[in-house]
Order: sequence, then structure tokens, then C-alpha cells
Amino acid sequence: MSSLLTDFTKKREFLVCMDSDGCVMDTVRIKHCTVFCPELIRVFALEDEADYITTAWEEINLLGITRGISRFESVVLVLERLKNHGVEVPGSDDIAAWVSTASELSTTSLQQEILRTGSLALRKLQEWNSACNRRIQALEPTFEPFPGVETSLRQLHAVADVAVVSAANESAIASEWNRYGLARHADVIFGQEVGSKANSIATMLACGYESRKVMMVGDAMGDAQAAAANGVAFVPILPGKEAESWRRLQEEALPKLLHGTFHAEYQNQLLAALRSALHG
Repeated sequence: MSSLLTDFTKKREFLVCMDSDGCVMDTVRIKHCTVFCPELIRVFALEDEADYITTAWEEINLLGITRGISRFESVVLVLERLKNHGVEVPGSDDIAAWVSTASELSTTSLQQEILRTGSLALRKLQEWNSACNRRIQALEPTFEPFPGVETSLRQLHAVADVAVVSAANESAIASEWNRYGLARHADVIFGQEVGSKANSIATMLACGYESRKVMMVGDAMGDAQAAAANGVAFVPILPGKEAESWRRLQEEALPKLLHGTFHAEYQNQLLAALRSALHG
């Protein structure tokens, strides 16, 4: 599995792009509840609002239609809720401005914006991001793939190239996939460092795949939107029904892709199921 597209060679006619957290790896709740949210409270000294922030963070990242958005977008939404709650975090406008205007919500883009503006709030955001990555790395041995993932990945990779397309830290993805022997079933990783999932899918399409022979697999509406932006199919891994979703991907969705019968009606059924699962 390569982390650089320069090392990637298109081998098959079909391509499956795949999220990792909450899709392949059972990591979403532990990362958000024990890392992202507590570190935000610590770095921005918001202990007095810890209960409010925890509730808001879980609603945004676990339970709602916004599940799967960038960690940086999550910070903006939480700070906006805090402001409406009567608590304004100094420099929150700097964070919101970068998130809304950056061409890529990546660590490199954040560093460039800090150098350009000198914003103290963005420095705190960088501190938070780095702290989260360190803590996630320490937690990696506790993460496991969902049941059925390895079997499904093996079957997928037999007929399609596989690209990991994730908003997680690239080194963390590689470590997790290697630990459980999943890396041999993937060809390339696109992590947080390279920006949006939509751009990552577009980069893969530029390798010569036909959009009708490509699908994105994910657990959030952001994954569906990244697929739609590139005109490719989307298959959801439903939160709380992961094993069932992997079976459906293997037994139903993949054959439809391979046989050219992944039609709009079927796609709409899958999207409706995800919206229902996310209380949207």
C-alpha cells in the first residue's frame, strides 16, 4: 500500500475508494469521545463549558447528518454553538475564516495560514491537531476493524483497485491497516495531509478510471457528497449496522457496479438508508 500516488500504478478496470474511520476501523466513537473533544476543551481552556461542548461535539460528529466532516469543520461548528450559548472563544473568527476559504483543510494549509496571519487562535488549532494525532497514535493498538471487513476487502481487491480516502492522519491509517493485515488489500492512501475526499477521488479518476466503474464506500454524508462531486457511485456503511453493510457491499453493491446495473434508483435507496441511520 502506497502513501504516494507517484508509486501507484492502475492495475484494474474498476476502483473502490474507501473511508477508514467508522467504515473499515471501529474508531469513530473512541477518537471523538476520548481524543478530539477532550483535547479541544484542554487546548482552548474551555473546562467550564465541558458538558455543553461534549454534547455538541457528539451530536455533530456521531449522531447527526454532519458525521464524517473534517475535524476542523467540527471545531468551527462547536465554536459557533458556544457563541450562541454566550461564550465566545478569542480568535474563533480566524478559525472560521480559514476553514471557509482554504482550498484544502490540511495540516500544510493550516501551517501556511499561520505563517501568513500569525493568528494565535490558529496556532492553538495547530496545537490541538498535533495533540490529537499524538494521542490517536498511542491509542492505535485498541482499534479493530469491523467484522467481515477483511473478507470483503479481499474480494473487492480481487476485482478492483482500492484507494483509502480518509480525513484521518495518514500514518495512523497505515499503522492500523498494517496491524490487521488489511494493507495488502489496498493500493494507495489519501489522508488528512492531502486535503478533501472529493479531490482525492478526482486524483484517482485522473489515473484513467471511468466514473461509472468507480465507487466510494463511507459512513457519512460527506463521503456521499465527495462521490457525487465526482459522478461515482456511493455505498454506505451504516453506523450500528456495519457487519450487515459490509455483507451488502460484497453481495449486492459490488456485483451491480461490475455488471453496470448500479442505477440511480438503487443509489437513492442507499442514501435514504444512511440519512435514516444518521437521524437526518
